[in-house]
Amino acid sequence: MAEEVLSRRGVLEPLLAGVVLLGFLLLLYVLSPIYPALLIALVVFYLLYPVESRLEARLKRRWLAMLLTVLFVLLPGMVFFSFVIYRVASEAVSLLSTPEARQLLALAGINIQEYVALLQEELSRIQELSIEELQQLLTSFTGYGSLLQSLAALFVGFFKALGGALFQMFLGVLVALYLLTKAEEIADAATHLGDRRVVAYFSYLDALLRQIVYSIFLTALFTGLLAYAVYSTFSVPFTGLLAALTGVLTLIPIVGGWLVYAPMTGYLYLAYGTAKAAFFFITCVAVLSVLPDIVIRPLVASVSGRVPVVPLLIGFIAGTASLGAKGILLGPVVVFAALGFVRIFVKGEG
Repeated sequence: MAEEVLSRRGVLEPLLAGVVLLGFLLLLYVLSPIYPALLIALVVFYLLYPVESRLEARLKRRWLAMLLTVLFVLLPGMVFFSFVIYRVASEAVSLLSTPEARQLLALAGINIQEYVALLQEELSRIQELSIEELQQLLTSFTGYGSLLQSLAALFVGFFKALGGALFQMFLGVLVALYLLTKAEEIADAATHLGDRRVVAYFSYLDALLRQIVYSIFLTALFTGLLAYAVYSTFSVPFTGLLAALTGVLTLIPIVGGWLVYAPMTGYLYLAYGTAKAAFFFITCVAVLSVLPDIVIRPLVASVSGRVPVVPLLIGFIAGTASLGAKGILLGPVVVFAALGFVRIFVKGEG
């Protein structure tokens, strides 16, 4: 009888765990419209929680620790992030206005000069109209309807994208602050779950999420700052844009910033000669490739463990290919959640 009960339990428990995992996947599907906000909340929470918890341990007041964390960590971080976005956007616009960029766009079938000339021509025609003709124009937009529709669609699309991004950012920060206030209650509720394997699974996910955020985000951030310093030293054009691109590409293991500074080496060779190009390339290899891999990544990994490289690479590539930019963090999270399920509920480890 006891063996029958044990065998039934051995069947029901993995089945229950599978139902829980299926519910978790359905929840992910329902929350898909706010993935960017949830990923922002994930990053902000794991970056602020160590600071807030240490301040709370010293001050013995949660509200004061939260206030100091927001004032001296969160707000300066948001200002810095906003400045980076502004700098990247302004340099991207400057890059698109160069003759080389216009030639590349023309090869792709996009002739910006033609659109600008058409717009200027239409504006000059409007300026030359008399009062009677302007009145007729206001009552009938024949001949200008397509132009006005294009401009309206452009403005609506821009403000829609901007509003969506601001909403996702605001919601993500709000969720992160809520998690900070409820972190102890959530941890206490998780430790009092009935099944030991469920507790082990949530602990595994918490450790891996912290590890993924630290190892991916912080390494990319430090590499981007180092790239900005290196590119500024060598007077590389569009420094902010290229530094941000180098930091983002650092998320790709092995390849990293090579995709940015290798072409820039060719540019420096054509512009300044072999000596400066060679010195630039050696500096980039040492500072932007070797230093992050042998110093920054191990230092970050020593805080919370070590992320297996192969699952991380699979999660990043598959997540980015299927979900775009959201998959940078969501892909590894899904991969490690599945690996943890197999390890704890199927193999019985943990």
